[in-house]
Amino acid sequence: MESPLTSAATNGTAKTKFHRPAKSQKRARKETQEDLEESELTNLLFGNALSTNTLTEEQYMESKQIQASEEEDDFTFQIDRTGVSMGDEEPRQEEKSDDEHDDASDSEEPNAKEEERVAWEDPDDDDIAVSLLHSGSRLKKLRTSRGETEEVSGAELENRLRKRYERSAQATARTDWARAPKKTVYDDDDDETAAAALFSTSTSLFADRKNRLPPNVLSIVRCPDANQTDPNKAVVQAVHFHPGSDPAEPLLLTAGLDKTLRFFQVGPEKSEKIHGIHFPRLPIYSASFLGDTGNVVVSGRRPFFYIYDAVAGKVDLVPKILGREEKSWERHVVSPDGGLIAFMGNDGYVVLVDSQSKHWVGDLKMNGSVRAVTFTPDGKYILASGSDGDVYRWDVNSRRCVERFSNDDGTITAGIAASSKHVAVGAESGVVNLYSENSSKEKKAPLKSIMNLHTSAEFLRFNHDGQILAMSTQREQHGLKLLHVPTKTVFSNWPTSKTPLKYVWSMDFSPKSRYLAVGNDKGKCLLYRLNHYQEV
Repeated sequence: MESPLTSAATNGTAKTKFHRPAKSQKRARKETQEDLEESELTNLLFGNALSTNTLTEEQYMESKQIQASEEEDDFTFQIDRTGVSMGDEEPRQEEKSDDEHDDASDSEEPNAKEEERVAWEDPDDDDIAVSLLHSGSRLKKLRTSRGETEEVSGAELENRLRKRYERSAQATARTDWARAPKKTVYDDDDDETAAAALFSTSTSLFADRKNRLPPNVLSIVRCPDANQTDPNKAVVQAVHFHPGSDPAEPLLLTAGLDKTLRFFQVGPEKSEKIHGIHFPRLPIYSASFLGDTGNVVVSGRRPFFYIYDAVAGKVDLVPKILGREEKSWERHVVSPDGGLIAFMGNDGYVVLVDSQSKHWVGDLKMNGSVRAVTFTPDGKYILASGSDGDVYRWDVNSRRCVERFSNDDGTITAGIAASSKHVAVGAESGVVNLYSENSSKEKKAPLKSIMNLHTSAEFLRFNHDGQILAMSTQREQHGLKLLHVPTKTVFSNWPTSKTPLKYVWSMDFSPKSRYLAVGNDKGKCLLYRLNHYQEV
């Protein structure tokens, strides 16, 4: 005979009932007893609670429900987003006093400054008085002067702590999330649209964490030399990846004092030579792709330079820059879009040439001689520095100097680089200072001074997302360091004493930073694969 338990398990029609005391009833009786004891104790201490001697358990429970309903009515928060009370069935406009009308009219003025509202305030902070002079207290750092002896309020203490944190974070840590948005009218439709956009995909929520480069140890693997099939016969003065090439197999150029420009298709197992061209009259000191085009600008210690069209195989000679008397165009940089070429001229001039017309379009003047020039990643500004140790920022469109600050090292500047968030300035002393790109202070202070190089820091490069800063010097062997920018620490595992860098004369990151190319004095272009960026 089939048991009821088996029948219930097979057909789901029979149900077995277990008669046990209900736990909810026991819990309710226990809570009621605890409330009665607590009420009696409160009555004995303060005399303002209900007397448990004169009330039955049912009367006490009824009074507790009434009290709870009254408290709910008194402390119910309502969010009014449309000017209508949440509890009213129909819109209701409350009458305003004369003072309120005056305040409303003042707030509607177009030039009225909108008051900044914080997300939450504690009214008890106004009643707090804190002394900053307790022995051994860290609050002494919050004094505005050494002679300050008076106590400060809680609000003032919070303000000083906030300012100190902002100074220490140097604008790299965002704190605007703690402030309410500056708008007075709320629209439910806008909130729903924003919420739908936020939760429709998880890409924006996890992209930064996924692509975040781990600090301290860099996962890097050496590949066969990029120019192994055709090494340079002299120092590799220039290496540059084509910014529009395939990140998995990018196009790389190498050039040097052997007067030959070479192109290679880079790969993890082997790099193939695509093309090469010899310039009999020009030992090459600088060579760069002009943006995403197939054109390359080639210059050296000559009064002329070349623009080579690698697609058409055409060479254009620019014999001279009209209006300039320089005999050498040894160093140059190219704007991100390839539209401008910035040459380092004499007497503190940065000479701008249009890459299409090949004509001079303007000069930028600085004090001292020019030693380092770079464009910002968006191409809107040019940064330059030199013998006076000051860093200049010019607006590309207006040709006006919009910023100037002194490098903290104080010696002659040898190299400069910029990312979307930081500016790196290298000095002849070997010190590399890292500054915040978004800082608007009159006197900039470096976020970090990196002192791992012992001689002049000529070459500085940020990778594509600004998480790595490559720093090198050509005056000592193995003079290359990689900085983890978010933590401002140098990677400890690479390069090692056995890394065959020799004297580094040029370097560049590939698109999406999958590869790092390093040109040395032996004519080799060393190639390294960064494992973190292989899937980016």
